[in-house]
Amino acid sequence: MKSGYNVSYDGAVTTTREALIEKLVVALHLSVPERQLLGSDCLSIEEVAAVVKRVLDRLGVFPPHARPWKPGEAVFEGFFLVKRPDGRVEMAWQRAHPIKPTELAEQRRTDCGDIDEAVSMFIDSEWGKGIDGVRLTRRGQPYDPGQ
Repeated sequence: MKSGYNVSYDGAVTTTREALIEKLVVALHLSVPERQLLGSDCLSIEEVAAVVKRVLDRLGVFPPHARPWKPGEAVFEGFFLVKRPDGRVEMAWQRAHPIKPTELAEQRRTDCGDIDEAVSMFIDSEWGKGIDGVRLTRRGQPYDPGQ
């Protein structure tokens, strides 16, 4: 992957850094060469939140492979965001029966006041300790390896 500009999934031109952050938050992994291009083992929560919002706006759900459970389908396990037709966002969580992956064992939903609140709750719930070894910090907050 060259540095410079890449075309994003929705056709918008993004920087290499933005494309790498999007890959990290969607795939939850970067290769060693991609990590070197990223140039840091630490990202700002604001950068990550911007990518989550962009994907959520584009697809109506985040992560892209998450879905509310339907009978007969495998249960997506974990937290996910869903943009409702009225524009509000909810954070959902669900898990499958331990030996029946197509049976819902538990599900919760939380209506959020706005997209910023929803994305913040998601990041805190899913990535409180970082993403694939990449730490998340607030802009202007020094990196603390002891966290």
